[in-house]
Amino acid sequence: MSHPYASEAYAGGLDHIGVPFAVPEWGGHVLVRPTPCGTRKDAVGPYPLTVMTPDADVAAGLARLKAAGLVAAVLVLDDRLRPPMALLTGATATLRRFKSHHVHDRSLGPFAYGKHHRYEIRRARTRVSVAEITLADHLPDWERLYGQLTARHGLGGLHGFSSGHHAMLAGLPGVRTFAAFVEDRLVSAHLFVTHDGHAMSHLAASSAEGYQTGAAYAVNDLALDELSDCGVINFGGGAGTGDDPADGLVRFKKGFSNSLEPSYLFSAILDDDAYAALSAGHADTGFFPAYRGPRQQERSDEHQG
Repeated sequence: MSHPYASEAYAGGLDHIGVPFAVPEWGGHVLVRPTPCGTRKDAVGPYPLTVMTPDADVAAGLARLKAAGLVAAVLVLDDRLRPPMALLTGATATLRRFKSHHVHDRSLGPFAYGKHHRYEIRRARTRVSVAEITLADHLPDWERLYGQLTARHGLGGLHGFSSGHHAMLAGLPGVRTFAAFVEDRLVSAHLFVTHDGHAMSHLAASSAEGYQTGAAYAVNDLALDELSDCGVINFGGGAGTGDDPADGLVRFKKGFSNSLEPSYLFSAILDDDAYAALSAGHADTGFFPAYRGPRQQERSDEHQG
């Protein structure tokens, strides 16, 4: 069985991003979306990352996307769920470091929490009860919890998941959900996507009551215990570029991890002329594709008198 992130069912649950497009040479799917201007389209990998088979024919996959008339493609690759570097760097594409992921690798030996996390876990355990749950049994409560998160942080775009996405997750093989309750109220939950001994943090959310009780600490502590069949648990990165050690989310994830591992941005221009035309007037900030990044500031023609 292939990784859940590579399945058509998973890609179909990301309809707010694009339309699934099978790339058999990679063993998975990308999402096709209209470019901001004109009638052309480009490809982006599924959230939060693209899983390629170890023997992926990277060049042939790019050729398929080019033949479909796409302008460009951009994917996020995890360091453990990708083909060898030689296959990636040998393609007509660019590969660069992206944000770092906080990983709990059981092969590195016994793990002990730091003082801060020990305190927060003990505190949370006295205030909430935790359990692994079946997402389908708590789907409305989970959607409300995630809705509170998006409202609190003003999330949208990539993180504006539809009800269909949550319903798809509830039936997706490999999804495991850990939750915290105050009485019978769901106050925090963390969803992981697991496959072949690897667990990937997918979505997590807490209510205001969950924050007050520190419930997420107890939830992650439970996840480390219950995901005993997974030798690797990837908690993901921080917000934005994700590598700011002063960021609270980074400090939180770091406390459950014993390894810091890279992710990569894999990008390719498939139609040079169309890409250049679409990118005209956009600032050269390194964002890819450039035509989805910021525009250059227009120079004022006004004269000071």
